[in-house]
Amino acid sequence: MAKYPRLLWSEEKLRDNIRFMNRLFAAAAFPINWTAVSKAVCAHEEIVQTLIEEGVSELADSRLDNLKRIKSLAPEGRTLLLRLPGLHEVDEVVRYADTSLVSEQITIAALAKAARAAGVRHRIILMVELGDLREGLLPDQVLELGHFILQQDSIDWCGIGTNLTCYGGILPTREKMEQLLAVKRSIARELGHDVEVVSGGNSSSLPLLLRDEMPKGISHLRLGESLLLGRETAKGKLIEGLHGDVFTLEAEVIEVQVKSSVPDGERGMDAFGNTPEFEDVGEHTRAILAIGKQDVPIDELVPVDEGIRVLGGSSDHMILDVGSRAVKIGDVIAFRVNYPVLLQAMTSPYVARVRA
Repeated sequence: MAKYPRLLWSEEKLRDNIRFMNRLFAAAAFPINWTAVSKAVCAHEEIVQTLIEEGVSELADSRLDNLKRIKSLAPEGRTLLLRLPGLHEVDEVVRYADTSLVSEQITIAALAKAARAAGVRHRIILMVELGDLREGLLPDQVLELGHFILQQDSIDWCGIGTNLTCYGGILPTREKMEQLLAVKRSIARELGHDVEVVSGGNSSSLPLLLRDEMPKGISHLRLGESLLLGRETAKGKLIEGLHGDVFTLEAEVIEVQVKSSVPDGERGMDAFGNTPEFEDVGEHTRAILAIGKQDVPIDELVPVDEGIRVLGGSSDHMILDVGSRAVKIGDVIAFRVNYPVLLQAMTSPYVARVRA
């Protein structure tokens, strides 16, 4: 018997998206690679296996637990730690991540010490701040730290990178990419060191490549949302040629009643400390689903059936206006999935993950 709520994923559509990426990067006018980001699916074993089978050679994640899982599935595959390493975890970082993103001297020193003790060389990509105000050094700080990096005998400084749109919403542009390439040139000129990887960002940078506006020299992108959900993240648009419906969320109906659209009685706060507002449309048919805010951000859910509307919910109930639909107890309602829904559903132990 099926377990609900559940997140369905289409292996066929995911393979199509992977092959689209492989073709796109192979056909680029200059050498550029992509890394599959698995954090939104928590390095789900079957999804990781599908990526590996389609020839993806490097997977990236923000969590060491996920990188451990990836390494157990593909010991020879390359792994990239996306979140800056914490000092408490450097011993595990050099064991499970072939490469990590870094921005602080104290962290690089700790990684070097851990790598030396483990008898390995650890690759790092130095992050550069280009305006989004998340991680990274300002461009004029890179050379000073670069001197220190090149003195570390167990560290391979393989690249520089940047992150855009994730915090400040700053869009990747050709000008931003040229700024990153200028940093690469200054490293070569002043330090005599050639970084092979210039990582130009995430799925928000993909449109530059699709429009042939990515400058030559950007050699790497880190792609998660575009791969899994078919969307670029700068403006949230579906990319032609990619499937946007690899994932679908389903939940079961546990009550159907005709009720007022406005609560009756003296009102206070809801279970989450908010005072919600209600539209008075009279009596209507309301369905309750066995899923709630503990499982997914229910306000982000969009029913596949356009005649159904999400009204809200609590920690373990979601309430729908089903209109004239003949909904009954035990029915299953399907929802489209965006990035916040995918991320939380994959993290929740109460949501089943099922290959369609």
